[in-house]
Amino acid sequence: MPKLMVNGVDLNFVLEGPEGAEVLTFVHGQAFDLKSWTRQKAEFKKDYRVLCIDLRGHGGTEIGSLKTDLRMNDLARDIVELWDALSLKRSHYVGKSLGGMIGFELALNFASRLQSLVLVATQGKMPIGSLERMRGYAEKFKKPEFGMGLAAEQLLERYLPKNYNTSDPEGYTLLKEGISSLPVEAYEYSSEAINAMDFDSKLGEIKVPTMVIAGELDIPTPPSRMAVYREEINGAKWGVVKGAGHLPNFEKPIIFNRLLRDFLEGV
Repeated sequence: MPKLMVNGVDLNFVLEGPEGAEVLTFVHGQAFDLKSWTRQKAEFKKDYRVLCIDLRGHGGTEIGSLKTDLRMNDLARDIVELWDALSLKRSHYVGKSLGGMIGFELALNFASRLQSLVLVATQGKMPIGSLERMRGYAEKFKKPEFGMGLAAEQLLERYLPKNYNTSDPEGYTLLKEGISSLPVEAYEYSSEAINAMDFDSKLGEIKVPTMVIAGELDIPTPPSRMAVYREEINGAKWGVVKGAGHLPNFEKPIIFNRLLRDFLEGV
């Protein structure tokens, strides 16, 4: 996979699809990587210039020099500078979880670069106690007897519906391998960025065409939590993927892709 040095970090990415087509950027959640968009890339690269990115410390991208001072603006600038390096003036943007949090930053501070915004299984402000909980996870993941392999199992148990490992063993293995290879520092530093953000007070400022997609069974960001973005972002479209947890795009790609395509074609 190609890499480009942008904003002080060597960013790993995949860019496929017809030259001159509208750009469609996919950005993954914390602890995952660009492979979690495999079931979208195959579908949308026929009609769009599809860009999938590994965030700092994830997949094939190095952690970089920013540590606990990492913030959403840094991650957003990584993406904007990659667009610049690839001569991509504007893009549809699809972000899941952490990727969606970066989407808020882009919509508020780099709106001219977005054709549309799709927020998937995400939130703009973390609940009270989240920082302490995630710091505790990071300390546990650092222990030699635990490690990221067990961390992957623990995270996927929370994120995916029951028995997903048996209903989609190939998909489960792909996700688990991605998390298992994550440096624990990447989880630690991105947790600081996640808990430093507060976009919920600025939702009325978002003017980009927006769609909000929730997983029906999602625990971290259930439809009841994500409904605020449907209500507070002007003109936002809404979709719930039935039977899906925190990775609706990966768990139920046919339903997710239909929702996404219908939205994009209406922008």
